[in-house]
Amino acid sequence: MSFAAEIASTSLEEVLRTRFRLPGFRLMQREAIENVLAHGDTLVIMPTGGGKSLCYQLPALVLPGITLVISPLIALMQDQVDRLRHLGVSAVALNSTLSYAETRALVRRAQTGAIKLLFVAPERLESFPFVEELAYLPISLLAIDEAHCISQWGHDFRTSYRRIPDVYSRFANGARPPIIALTATATPEVRADITQLLQLQNPLEIVTGFERPNLAYGVLRDCDKDVRLHDILASVAGPAIIYTGTRKSADRIAQDLRARSTRAEGYHAGIPLQLRRQIQERFQQNETQVMVATSAFGMGVDKPDVRAVIHYDIPGSIEAYYQEAGRAGRDGERAHAILFYNTRDRLLQESLLRSNSPEEAEVKAVYTALHEIAGNPVGALYPGMLSIQNTHISERIPKPRASMEAILEVLVQAGHVQLHRGMALDGPPRIRFTSTRARLDEIAFRSSSKHVKNTISALLRTLDAEAFERDVLLEQEEMMERHNLPLDDFKLAIRTLEGLGLIRYTPATRSRADVYHLSLISERTPLHRLDVGGRELERRFEANKAKLEAMLAYAVDWNCRQNTILHYFGERTHSTGCSICDVCVTSSRSNR
Repeated sequence: MSFAAEIASTSLEEVLRTRFRLPGFRLMQREAIENVLAHGDTLVIMPTGGGKSLCYQLPALVLPGITLVISPLIALMQDQVDRLRHLGVSAVALNSTLSYAETRALVRRAQTGAIKLLFVAPERLESFPFVEELAYLPISLLAIDEAHCISQWGHDFRTSYRRIPDVYSRFANGARPPIIALTATATPEVRADITQLLQLQNPLEIVTGFERPNLAYGVLRDCDKDVRLHDILASVAGPAIIYTGTRKSADRIAQDLRARSTRAEGYHAGIPLQLRRQIQERFQQNETQVMVATSAFGMGVDKPDVRAVIHYDIPGSIEAYYQEAGRAGRDGERAHAILFYNTRDRLLQESLLRSNSPEEAEVKAVYTALHEIAGNPVGALYPGMLSIQNTHISERIPKPRASMEAILEVLVQAGHVQLHRGMALDGPPRIRFTSTRARLDEIAFRSSSKHVKNTISALLRTLDAEAFERDVLLEQEEMMERHNLPLDDFKLAIRTLEGLGLIRYTPATRSRADVYHLSLISERTPLHRLDVGGRELERRFEANKAKLEAMLAYAVDWNCRQNTILHYFGERTHSTGCSICDVCVTSSRSNR
């Protein structure tokens, strides 16, 4: 009996036990799964640790063909793939760490039905080669994880999610498969946005509620954060996560804890991906007791016994706070979510909000400055690429309150600018093959030098066909690590290949951090006709300001913490409170 036939002949409970090694369904999981198997669209709102992933992973085994999963982060995709493979489920992730050849090989496997779950980032749907492949992939279900990212009212808006519906017509027979959209945090407004923007058809809404009865919320105001942090950790019997607002704080606190003999490690996006995976694995295996991290840590992490989540700095929204705090007590046992809040934290968050929220006038001023630097007149299209220092832009405009990065991102979203991000910081090396693949293969075969053989093999497996046509960026350190190439051997091989005229290699150069490499991809438009989405910028700023105000109110108001969160997400509150947050406990004591 084939695997598909075996799955089809068993009940959902048997699949749950035998394939996922779980004793039973959690709240509302079965309803979501049955709706998916009936080919209906489904919107799943479940808290962190509530079992969202099973709602598409189990149907993926029952349905014929492939389940295509849209997921926003490489680390999150890889965590899911690793977990599924451990369970014996064929799953792969297409991401930027793969070469063109590796990606093509995986797509070909998917076409044969050898893969049940295929994970991709939303940006992958903007890749013409992959979009062309959609018509030839037997996709039975489209799962969109972190679906709140599609809504400008959500806490992690990403424009790439807005373009997902553009590919619906590219699926086989021009008909999209059923969709399951999933998120842990969505207000009623965000749910409506998800349904409308993803074009869900009469979706079944699965909302399990936002209450965490085992999670004791608390706020410590105007305190010495470092002193109280050590006090709390001394009383916690189990793993803990500390969230900070900056990478610098994460590194400092982790170092301070280690100096006090606490097994702590820092985690943030500035740490190389491979090392982040090792740090996360040590935390999973209890080799590390305390993880000190920015918001980069946590998505996809399945560690049920975290006893405390401490926010050293206040987040910008209740959505972000709820998602991060919800990583405590996923085993159902008592856990604590503690927020530090000092009065000056408000000023910091307001400054960050303004820095990330450009005004229309600021965007138009930068637009004008870019074209002036390029010497580009109105109505003309600049044909080349620009490398512009921040100072060259800022000296031509009034000082903006928003960061230059945020302003340029608005111009990118509006279709006026393309940023060449790979060339911005650290100036990575560039390489081009100046010979044919056959010639390179021949040299590798004939050469008696092991390092030449290994380097040619690594380059051909890492770079795609584009490298035979133009200079391309080379992720050199990652390639050497993946293929176990010592640096000295790699350098010697590169010099040999250059001497033979087989490659053109430009070494890494240190580039100033304030230099932007960009292209002006639309004709210069007069300012009175230039559309940069000014009204949407205002609406988004006001929405994010309201989110921050709600988060600050949570910190300073003397109301049941659980009720405040439930009210924010449109849930019914409890007249008696939760009985375990700091407000309820204090009120109970004072009433005795």
